[in-house]
Amino acid sequence: MIALVSAFLALLALCGWIALRRRTPAADAVPVPISPAPAALEESAGTAQPATTSSGLALVQSSSAVASERLWRLAFGAAAGHEVAPEHRRVRDTVEALLSAQKLDEKYFPRRPTLMPQLLRAMKDPTVGAGALAAIIAQDPVLTGDTLRLANTSYYRTTSTPIETIQRAVVICGTDGLQSLVATALMHPVFRATEGNFPRFTALLWERTARASRAAELYAAKARREDRFEAQLLTLLNALGPLVVYRATLDTYAHAAPLRPSPELCAILVGLLGQKLSLRIARQWQSSERLLAALDPAIDDVEGATDQALLHAFYGGELLGTLSLLASENALSAPEAIQLAVDAGLPEGLVASIWQRLQAAS
Repeated sequence: MIALVSAFLALLALCGWIALRRRTPAADAVPVPISPAPAALEESAGTAQPATTSSGLALVQSSSAVASERLWRLAFGAAAGHEVAPEHRRVRDTVEALLSAQKLDEKYFPRRPTLMPQLLRAMKDPTVGAGALAAIIAQDPVLTGDTLRLANTSYYRTTSTPIETIQRAVVICGTDGLQSLVATALMHPVFRATEGNFPRFTALLWERTARASRAAELYAAKARREDRFEAQLLTLLNALGPLVVYRATLDTYAHAAPLRPSPELCAILVGLLGQKLSLRIARQWQSSERLLAALDPAIDDVEGATDQALLHAFYGGELLGTLSLLASENALSAPEAIQLAVDAGLPEGLVASIWQRLQAAS
């Protein structure tokens, strides 16, 4: 009997492994509900039907896309289901043409942080210690200041004593924590500039990015620890595209006076073009093939290029970060948001653990 039970459990494990290895078609970033879980993100979120985990990665991706759509509407003050007036279609066509051009205008394209290549190499080298990382960070006063500010948030600081030096941050956060902290600090200056129209967008985009980055890191720590930094970096890179779309859209409107920017069109364009632009920026920044494959929703799985564990951490972290922010903004209740994450196929225990960490730090 024991032998039969053991054989049965082994068969179940093998089936689970095969299912996990199967590549599911990636969902497009177009803000259209394509599954029961994303549809639940509309105002009737409490009526969501439970989704099965066998739906796999596609369900997590589509849930994340529609959660993001709702956040964009909130950021721009756009009404759900409100159609864009015909006179704004010219702006839409112009923005799409600008951002699909072979060469993107440099005024829209965020420049890669100067120290990024050096830091990424150091972080991937197991022989480079935390002291060497701290020395690199100290070369840039702005990065140093951002790193210390992040080190003193409840994400990282566990004592009442303020962290006042990078060396102290190394001791408190450890090498792994310092890697995560620096990656976030490295990107923060890109999001600082705000525009006259819809300044709330950049604030909410950054807050979502910080939460998603932390959630992806925690998700990967449970699923496959060695993916922690890559999962976090993916969420940071994926925020750059929406920022570019936002800037290009407002710039186009500035040349279309007296036409005032449409909140609905801004939200639509960010959802439609954001991830595509993130992939372009990641390529321009010479990111690794593994990261590029994970950012491309249309790419076929290539052996060694990407994998399910990293993708689940990336999209799962982004979904949890977005839902957490929506709950903080009272666009969803916490129980509704948690249930939506579970309905998308994320493990219930992991959702509860990450949610608690995110809310404690907010």
